[in-house]
Amino acid sequence: MRLLKTDQYKLIEANDIPTPFPQYAILSHTWISPKDEITYQDFKQRKSDIENDIFKQRGWAKLRKYCDRAAKDGWEWAWMDTCCIDKTNPADTQEAINAMFRWYQNAGICYAYLSDIDVDQVVGHLGLVDFDLDDIASRDNVADPMSFPHRALRAFLIKAKWFTRGWTLQELLAPPHLVFVDQAWRRIGTRESWSDEIKEASRIEARHLTNFSPTDFESCSIAMRLSWASRRQTTVEEDETYSLLGLFGISLPLIYGEGRWRAFNRLQRELIMVYNDDSIFAWKFGQSTNGRSTRLQQKAAHEHGRGILAPSIREYWDASNIEASGFHGSSFSMTNKGLEINAKRWRRKDDPSSCLIHLNCRYEGSNHLVIPLELVNDTYDRIQLDEIYDTTIITPDEWKEESSKEPAIIQASNYSHVITSSSIFALKYPEQITIGKKYFADYSTEIVDTRLKLFDESGSNRQGLTKDELIVQPNRLVFINVEFRDEVVQDASQFDVVINLSKRSFPSVGILPRWKEPWKRLRDPLDQENSGIYEQLADHLHYKVERDPGYPVIAAADENEEAVVSILLLPRPRQQRPLQRTADKANFAASREYVLNIRVQQGGDQDRCAPEHSSKRRRLGE
Repeated sequence: MRLLKTDQYKLIEANDIPTPFPQYAILSHTWISPKDEITYQDFKQRKSDIENDIFKQRGWAKLRKYCDRAAKDGWEWAWMDTCCIDKTNPADTQEAINAMFRWYQNAGICYAYLSDIDVDQVVGHLGLVDFDLDDIASRDNVADPMSFPHRALRAFLIKAKWFTRGWTLQELLAPPHLVFVDQAWRRIGTRESWSDEIKEASRIEARHLTNFSPTDFESCSIAMRLSWASRRQTTVEEDETYSLLGLFGISLPLIYGEGRWRAFNRLQRELIMVYNDDSIFAWKFGQSTNGRSTRLQQKAAHEHGRGILAPSIREYWDASNIEASGFHGSSFSMTNKGLEINAKRWRRKDDPSSCLIHLNCRYEGSNHLVIPLELVNDTYDRIQLDEIYDTTIITPDEWKEESSKEPAIIQASNYSHVITSSSIFALKYPEQITIGKKYFADYSTEIVDTRLKLFDESGSNRQGLTKDELIVQPNRLVFINVEFRDEVVQDASQFDVVINLSKRSFPSVGILPRWKEPWKRLRDPLDQENSGIYEQLADHLHYKVERDPGYPVIAAADENEEAVVSILLLPRPRQQRPLQRTADKANFAASREYVLNIRVQQGGDQDRCAPEHSSKRRRLGE
């Protein structure tokens, strides 16, 4: 553990720190930016440039003011994550993250730096700008909840960015003494003096601020702790999990690049192996996660094949009042088939494949929780992922308690894919092409209904799109009616441009003539006789992708192949769009975008339609 010498602004290596190890101050803060903060490498390679104020002036000013604050309060040594960890050294980073909670716990004082709070703007008119607001011998002392400074700063503290970051959660709970400072490094009160505001900002009750223990799950369940983190964010997605290790007193190997899902999955498995708190299973969908719409989450919640492990920390959004209520009566462990759990369960009388399993936890003041399961082959799936019930739903008429002591095996998880997003397709075509109506078949539901429907090109889902752009949902196949008018022979040919977006949002496109057997379909696609052909074609094309993802991308306009219409799909960078609604911004931010080029080639004879002669033909629409 390296430390800063506060009176010299000097970084001291671990081997050079005197023994016994000195007491030290520690900093909790949000980074300016990685480009501005002073790093360990900067200290080693650019120290003279830093001291001469020609390199990273903002970061250097922050470090100096932190050291000045600590020195003013009598601390000779201080720790700061930006420069005391060599982040280019994986072993150093591994040690620091696994020891982080302990380092904050062992600190003499923790300064929580709130860079977005300026005392001058709030209470400057009181003439207190040169004072620490917790060191005023009057009724203006900020420690008094009724004082003007406290009441004036309240709203600013609740909205401080510091409460939205993942790493600051353990930094709030670990230190024995935490004091907040504003952007000018003036003390503005302790953690305890702002306990009501902290609860509003983070949903953490005052009793946990002074009595938190990583291994005490009776007073603070696993689900409750995860709920505190469910609304916080980290710059690196894996840190969403790694920032929580100290809260549970466990260590994990750091595998940057594994992604958010795998990191959190490993954490859950470790908690199951080490502790016997089944509140870890008390999660549910329902709240928007990472900006995604609630509708997509609820849709995913009703799909089959979901496991007992949560796909992300966001699913604990409603668990801040869940308390563990005893650690006996049930046991569980992870196996290669899934979670093996021995707990009380009830089976539905009219559907033996459905059952409820009992958890030793509950919402504060309510009955024990149960989660619904469905037997699939020899293991159970968790179902109704947007609901958690308590034992009041169990009635003798509907449910029967099982006498068997045989453990249940619940599928662990199959969330390795991210909930997929829509894709935007922009059509580009020459003047000989006319775009007609668009139709789609939906394969996204369990009960497949492939009846053709008219593509909706109105309403809120069109916001921000041009007339030649369409947004396609995963697991849908779209037909775009296209007409090519040949000015030479004064004739028109009809085609369908096909877009198939798989359930994982992989696109396939093709073009098919409407006049050609065996799929001749010249009438209105929604005509009862014609729609049957379209629906059969949709099934053929959609399921064909699974074994042969290639569709025809060239189609002749007539039997003589005097004109050929072809298509080309190319991805493009996401476009800026004038969006007002938050939901639209979130949906478009997650979408992939493509340009679908429709091109026409015309020539005098059939030979010129061959690829090797394409250079001889006149190409239009490029």
